[in-house]
Amino acid sequence: MKNNTFKKYSKYLFIGIFLIITLLAFLVVKSFVTSILTSIVLAYLFYPWYRKLTNLIKNRSIAALIMVIFLIIIIIIPTFFIINSLVKESLPLYTYIRSNQLNLTPEIQNALNKIVQYILNEASNLAFTIPKFLLHAFVTLFLFFYFLRDGERLVQDIKSLIPLNERQKEHVVNEFKNVTYAIVYGLILVGLIIGGLATLGFYIFKISNPILWGLITILVSVLPGIGNWIVWFPAGVIKIIQGDLFNGIGLLIYGFIFISGVEAILKPRFIGKKSKIHPALIVLGVFGGIQLLGFIGLFFGPLILVIFITFLKSILSER
Repeated sequence: MKNNTFKKYSKYLFIGIFLIITLLAFLVVKSFVTSILTSIVLAYLFYPWYRKLTNLIKNRSIAALIMVIFLIIIIIIPTFFIINSLVKESLPLYTYIRSNQLNLTPEIQNALNKIVQYILNEASNLAFTIPKFLLHAFVTLFLFFYFLRDGERLVQDIKSLIPLNERQKEHVVNEFKNVTYAIVYGLILVGLIIGGLATLGFYIFKISNPILWGLITILVSVLPGIGNWIVWFPAGVIKIIQGDLFNGIGLLIYGFIFISGVEAILKPRFIGKKSKIHPALIVLGVFGGIQLLGFIGLFFGPLILVIFITFLKSILSER
């Protein structure tokens, strides 16, 4: 009798200790949630290149290290220059919008004020917390290395923990692959490409604050039903009204072909019907993600919500 009582309470004690340790583990990594998510997405994006590299370099650690160096060159270093430019560009634009020299309606002016002020605050915070930024960059690169090198084994370990039979596991994994591919490539990669093309166009056709407007273009390209034309089209029209026909018409043509045109080609390729991503999830994910994780939540918010819905549907379908 005493043995049974002891076993019963020891089970509850074990569950209690496990929950406490789980909470402590979360508190330990809480500050680095953004770094963890970033490293996972970066590993997912660069994994095809890593696989090709391992065909040439058999040592997986060396191949992963080369990818880390490549990532530092194309992302980490340019980020410093982008942050510095954002701070410089946001201040005069924020002052200009607040003066309402464009004679905007109060609603539009208020919305633009909030967007630019948010970008200014985020950029300033990053600029003035360089040690923190470097720490997060180090954690991201460190995890990126191991997710590349040990990613396949890690996926198999996670798959083995799913409490379903093999057929059900394959269904869940395939659904997860579809939505992750659609979000990572259809929203994140396409959004960054469109933002880069827009920034280049704004710079070529002499639009003030090209990096800032490029960042806003990324935001509107992620949101369904809006379209990036809402940024480049008014900019081109304003140039024409100001008498700068060459840059105004040039930007309109450039925007139609190289911004909206490229987006129209790329997005359907990555976000197909099989992904079944509802626009409402993207909108909620974007704004909720920004509030929770900052600017990077623009991409991770939709990804988290879509993955949650995918798991929920899989669990309910097996009941």
